[in-house]
Amino acid sequence: MDEIQIFEKLNENMQNLENVENEISMLQLAIYQKNIEKLKECKMNEIRDFFKQQSRVYNQKSEKYEYEIEKNINKYKEQLEKLINVYDNLYVNIFKIMQNAMNNQKIAIANIVTLTEKLQKKKLTDEEIQKIQNTIRACAQKKVNYAVIIDECKARIKWCIENVQTDINEIFINNIYQLQIYEDSIFTKIKRIIFNKISGKNKFKRFLENYENEYMKDIITKNTSRILDAIFTLKGIVKQMEEVKEQISIKYKQMIYS
Repeated sequence: MDEIQIFEKLNENMQNLENVENEISMLQLAIYQKNIEKLKECKMNEIRDFFKQQSRVYNQKSEKYEYEIEKNINKYKEQLEKLINVYDNLYVNIFKIMQNAMNNQKIAIANIVTLTEKLQKKKLTDEEIQKIQNTIRACAQKKVNYAVIIDECKARIKWCIENVQTDINEIFINNIYQLQIYEDSIFTKIKRIIFNKISGKNKFKRFLENYENEYMKDIITKNTSRILDAIFTLKGIVKQMEEVKEQISIKYKQMIYS
């Protein structure tokens, strides 16, 4: 196998590897989206159960407060979707950067094949030969350097998958398991029922108002902070990758004209 065939085989292997990487990445994306959708569904079920249990604590029918409950649930859902959307955007942008790096690797290998063929098929001056050889080495180094970007993107994607789930679980806490059915005497239970018949309505109304004014406010504050962190992280990654690409370009030119 001559040098051209070796590089052609390498180019073919790179394309096959890219196809495999794409399939893995798309599968990983599908798993990510499915897991986030399941987590979102779980959180929405939790918040509905939370309000139902609270209504039972105050001996109230949740159907009578459907408007107020749905109002709070929709605000909760809106915040949850905001966080998910910003992480989706982070994931997609990192994926695009990785795809671009893979394409540049493929172009570098294709250029090596073309330049190697040119070396063997044409009568060239010593100066032209030297420039082509320099360019081949520069292309080979470019491929290696873009691998650094690819590895960094893979690490960032893994971080994104783990972090979005952590943020959701830390921000959107529904203490439904803290609401225990009272285990006390029949007399106490009857007393509570009578008391809630008289004041349960007002207490449940206050609870719903407090949830909107206090609990939702806390969720919004925490959520906004995590969203801004994710946005700044994306900006930092984009800036870092642009700087790396610039360094790769500078190194490439230096190797050609050295």
